[in-house]
Amino acid sequence: MKTTKQAVAFIPSHESRSAKRERQELQDQAVAGGQEPFWKKLGLLVGDEEGTDTVSRLQPFGPHSFRGPHRLHPAPHRASTMTFAAAYPFIAESGLGHEGTYIGSDVFGSGAFAYDPWVLYDKGVISGPSIVVIGTVGTGKSMCGKSFVARSITLGRKAAVASDPKGEWVPVANAVGGKVISIGPGRSTRVNPLDAGPRSRDLTNEQWRAVVRQRRRQLLVALVSLMRQGVPMHPVEHTALDMALTEAVAANDTPTLPMVLGYLLNPSKETRELVGPDGGRAVAHSLRRTVSGDLEGMFDAPSTVSFDAEAPMMVMDTSALIRASEQALSLAAACGATWLEAAITNPDGGKRIVVYDEGWRMLADPYMLVKMSEQWRLARTYGISNLLIMHKVADLNEIGDSTSGHRQKALGLLTEADTRIIYRQKHDSMSLTKDALGLTEAECSQVEELPKGVGLWKVGNRSFIVANEVTSDELTVFSTDHRMLP
Repeated sequence: MKTTKQAVAFIPSHESRSAKRERQELQDQAVAGGQEPFWKKLGLLVGDEEGTDTVSRLQPFGPHSFRGPHRLHPAPHRASTMTFAAAYPFIAESGLGHEGTYIGSDVFGSGAFAYDPWVLYDKGVISGPSIVVIGTVGTGKSMCGKSFVARSITLGRKAAVASDPKGEWVPVANAVGGKVISIGPGRSTRVNPLDAGPRSRDLTNEQWRAVVRQRRRQLLVALVSLMRQGVPMHPVEHTALDMALTEAVAANDTPTLPMVLGYLLNPSKETRELVGPDGGRAVAHSLRRTVSGDLEGMFDAPSTVSFDAEAPMMVMDTSALIRASEQALSLAAACGATWLEAAITNPDGGKRIVVYDEGWRMLADPYMLVKMSEQWRLARTYGISNLLIMHKVADLNEIGDSTSGHRQKALGLLTEADTRIIYRQKHDSMSLTKDALGLTEAECSQVEELPKGVGLWKVGNRSFIVANEVTSDELTVFSTDHRMLP
């Protein structure tokens, strides 16, 4: 029986450089002079003899021994991240698609990265439209939020900022044709927190009056609580406040805080019979600060401006209160939140991004935390996307310890957000960040090394490293470092 000779070369992984050089010289000689194959001279392979079965003797080899004398040079091939994700599912991410607002480039996928919470919710990628952005100072988190909001407006979305304590969103609103309400000491703007706000067309007169009354009552209770620094009201005080509000509305369809205060200090005969002559006096003194002292001239008169629900962007500028008390800032935020609630609960309001900048301050305010929790739960019903921007998860430690109910509720807003954008964090903050936002060890190592303008996007169960890209015109509007430049 005659068999066909077979020859396969195996190169030992431990071969020295001189041995490789000798093998190459022998190969060149064999090719040039028609001599026998070089592998026989090296003793790497002994072929079979004619008339016998094929028998090969191989020299010992290591993990790289299948590297032969001939090298492969495949032609370069370019493909989309979708194709590579199918070919190499654990290496390349296919992206979220082209629909939505352009954010920048996918660092690992090298493609454009676009995002829209409503589109992704419709596709089932995320279960809720709320977003959390976290990053230390100077890492680009504010730039990311502003570019997302401003570009979304060009696609037909709307935006609202309940409180802008540093005035950073004012130029953004001006750039997109929005409106700004600036309040503070010495300014002519007056905001009446008891305004009814935009009315929903789906409500009857009776339903609308009930909604407005409930909204006003909640705000008054919140204002008293703020002035008392969280001390709860007694049942008699609740009754006195309800009676004062009812009498103020009976006298004027759009009451003001001084009107309610007047009925608390000088109760009617019916009120005195229910709560006594001094039942509402303590509440009156708590509420009095909203119309005097450091808050005088801001919330104590009929509104000179109105929340325009049709404007592409509305900003409540509270930067003039930067040196004011915490109660003043909280009161301004509460008034802005009340106006905002009236706008976003309107079914005709359209899809809107609600921005909460300086998130640690918002989360520390009990009234704002309650409002934010409601909007988180009802975001799909209202058609809104909440955007919470803060420095780090460790800021929640200022609210309370791990056993604090207030802190747990605030932490719940972070964990319930299905889109989490994390810019560079310091190493000592990563433990809390990892637990709160559900990061993996690999993601934590990436976050600690991220350069400025690059963030980790966790969208649903998928992760992306995205470089936020802005134009020179956008940089002029969005940047907050202009005072640091020479």
